[in-house]
Amino acid sequence: MKHQLEQVLADLTYRDRFTRNRLRFRRGQGALMVQVEGDTELMLEWLRGVIRRYRGLVPVNNPSAVQDGLEPQLQVVEQLQTIAEGCGYGGRVARGLPIVFPRFATARTALYDWRPVAEHSHAQRISDLRGRIERAIAEERRHTLHKLRPRLKPLLDDPAVTQQLSGLPSLALKLINAFRMPERRTFRWYRTRRFRGQRTDESVCEVLYEWRRKPDHQKQLLLVEALLADIDAHYGLFRRLNHARHPMILLPEVDTIPARRIIRDRILEACDGESHDLRLHPLVISTAGPGAAAPARGAQAAVAPGDLAKEILHRYDAREAVANRRLRDHDDPLPSRLIQVRLDQAESPETTKPMDGRRRRIPGPLTAVITAAAVVVAGVVVERSLRGPEPCGTNLEIHEGDCVGVSDGAGVFMPAVPGMSEVFARIAEQNRAVAARRHATVALLIPLESGDPAVRRQILSEVQGAYLAQAQANGPDAARPSIRLVIANPGRDYRHWRFTVGRLVEQEPNLRVIAGFNLSLTTTKQALTYVTNTLRIPAVASVVTADDFANEEGAARLEFPGLARVVSTSKDQARALLNFDPTLAGKETALVADNRPGDNYNQSLRETFSAARQGRNPAAGVQDMLFESPGVESPGVTPNEFEDFAANICRSRAKVVYFAGRAFHLELFVKKLATTYCREKASYDVITGSDATTLDQRLDDAERALLRGDPRSGKPSVTIRYASPAHPDAWTTEVEKVKAGQPSLYLRESEDAMEALRLLIAEQAGTMGAVDLADGRTIVTHDVVLTASRALARAVHSSEQEVPTADRIRKDLGKLNSDLRVRGASGWICLTNAGNPYNKALFVVRLAPGAGELALEGAAWPTGRVPKNESDCVVPATP
Repeated sequence: MKHQLEQVLADLTYRDRFTRNRLRFRRGQGALMVQVEGDTELMLEWLRGVIRRYRGLVPVNNPSAVQDGLEPQLQVVEQLQTIAEGCGYGGRVARGLPIVFPRFATARTALYDWRPVAEHSHAQRISDLRGRIERAIAEERRHTLHKLRPRLKPLLDDPAVTQQLSGLPSLALKLINAFRMPERRTFRWYRTRRFRGQRTDESVCEVLYEWRRKPDHQKQLLLVEALLADIDAHYGLFRRLNHARHPMILLPEVDTIPARRIIRDRILEACDGESHDLRLHPLVISTAGPGAAAPARGAQAAVAPGDLAKEILHRYDAREAVANRRLRDHDDPLPSRLIQVRLDQAESPETTKPMDGRRRRIPGPLTAVITAAAVVVAGVVVERSLRGPEPCGTNLEIHEGDCVGVSDGAGVFMPAVPGMSEVFARIAEQNRAVAARRHATVALLIPLESGDPAVRRQILSEVQGAYLAQAQANGPDAARPSIRLVIANPGRDYRHWRFTVGRLVEQEPNLRVIAGFNLSLTTTKQALTYVTNTLRIPAVASVVTADDFANEEGAARLEFPGLARVVSTSKDQARALLNFDPTLAGKETALVADNRPGDNYNQSLRETFSAARQGRNPAAGVQDMLFESPGVESPGVTPNEFEDFAANICRSRAKVVYFAGRAFHLELFVKKLATTYCREKASYDVITGSDATTLDQRLDDAERALLRGDPRSGKPSVTIRYASPAHPDAWTTEVEKVKAGQPSLYLRESEDAMEALRLLIAEQAGTMGAVDLADGRTIVTHDVVLTASRALARAVHSSEQEVPTADRIRKDLGKLNSDLRVRGASGWICLTNAGNPYNKALFVVRLAPGAGELALEGAAWPTGRVPKNESDCVVPATP
């Protein structure tokens, strides 16, 4: 009897897919719900065991806390969202495609997320609603495409396939994609199933628009029906024939958490109504105290775990009998689909025993040997695949080796890095200080995982910069609102951004700005698109310099609405470099570029450098040298390729080398360039992008000595130049260049801002770890969070609200110029309507051969014009 409950759950979810004589019930009559009742602590312990046992094997949600401060109906919506995410990409089974929820996304978008514009006509509103729905559906379906592409790519790239079929599979897929309309199936369900009789997608949008006025009860019911329909659609004919494992929805503590009880009751209502004839229903398990949350209608006495299997069959027989009597005008109450089970002692969900003798089979010798081997192998695989996420700090979890989640200072990322625990403690202290007053939350979303010491030091600098801006924004004389700062880790290369952003929205009801975005990768762009387009939350980006991370000036529709950038794009950086020293784009040049897919930084640099070489007699240089690295911090075979490149460059007339790649590979390249014998060349100039800010920390003394070269043996020296977004000595150097008269207003304000930052660091000395301003990351991240706080302060003024809405902040971002400019330590930040920094200062930095430290050559500007007064922060009509 001890393990009967677990065996029933295994049967109902098809966990053991090919077991004979399993428990079956009439799924054609709708869903089944099991409510396990007992002591609260006992229930939580039992539920944790269920999650450990089933996660990775069946789609199952990991119940998240209900957000305090939300209106009751929004709590229901957010809990349904976490169920969809948990049973979807968050609870994806091993080697299986995630369940996608486009119907649910449609209902949520139409009923809750979308806000009609008051000035628009009715037709314009319907058109806008349809556009928002289509974007929400496309975003939801990307979860499946993201998993399909890696599976299809090896097939399409196989030489045998391409030679035998002349690339027909690739062509066919491209044609299919060209005519693919991911919203069709979703709209068809609303037309033919939910809102029967609607002939067009526009008419569906009309109905959804009217449903916004419906009572909360009906809107919640529609969300539940859409969610169940999405699950049903996922389990098509082949999955059902294969006995694919069925999803499980967990609703703990329905007796004390009203939102979950509402969801439970809406599922019961839906399964007795519009959703009764679905082909597949999830197994819904709720928990409660004994007798504390009986269903409103048709409640029956609770049963013991050992009687559950019999009760399921009896319950459906009883429902059928009552239904027949009701057809003959009897008014008997229909027994509820919810079966209450008493759990009086901790049932271990880790061990499963047969329910009865019907399951026991005596295998033959060969079968026994094969089965024993399979059990051993499967035991290892299942143990590894079902191991749930382990904690790595307060409210943080380990996913695929990354410690991810959202920290308000209590949980510490990379605590082994000196200074990290100290700065997180200061953030926690600031957050406690503002907890009692009205405040807005600003999140710093950056990867906080790396095995490279230079990158780990850089991450510390960014966290320190964010904290310094928070301390400045919360000062006694600072404008309101106060800032609550949280640090969100999306994992290496932003690979877990969906999980982290989901946690961020769940945990922070006052979230107003998401800052960071410091790697120009495809995954970063996906995160930024989701934040600005789907969540409609303002974003302030730091060192994503790829051109496709910037909104196009003058565009009718912005790709990232509500985005503000603090650092110039790669194209502007190259313009600034050439304006500073036109000889850098000389005739004799070479281009070495990383062609790795998904790295927008590399691609943007390559395009920018290629443009710089045009029209300068490119025949005098050497053809592009392309390599494909395996990752941002992975060498692969690049050292071998760089050896060939160095030899080719030596034989050419190129003395200037453009490098379009990450700092990790830049280090490998310049060392290879400096150690390759080349009597034809005395020196090289390597020009690269702002990711090189970590190069100074990557090179030790011996490696710096290599860059000196050796003229006697024929080894050339190597100088590296790049445009840094910030430098601690920039303004002192520029002021000293003023021979006579007063420095310009621009220089005075920038120097004052840098000095204020230095004083703040001095005041915090010893409490936040050692601060190193040399790589500019502390300065840039300080200015990023400072820009967010200025946008919040401006929105308070324009809205007259203590904590303005996210929409108000989005509208005010483009006003941060002229008199409303952000006086950053990296220089003025004058934002255009598209959210780009106009004529933002950059700093030409040189790492000379054998030099002990970086040398600042001077400040540069993309337009070539040095700003002086307020009028230089007025954005022209065509920036």
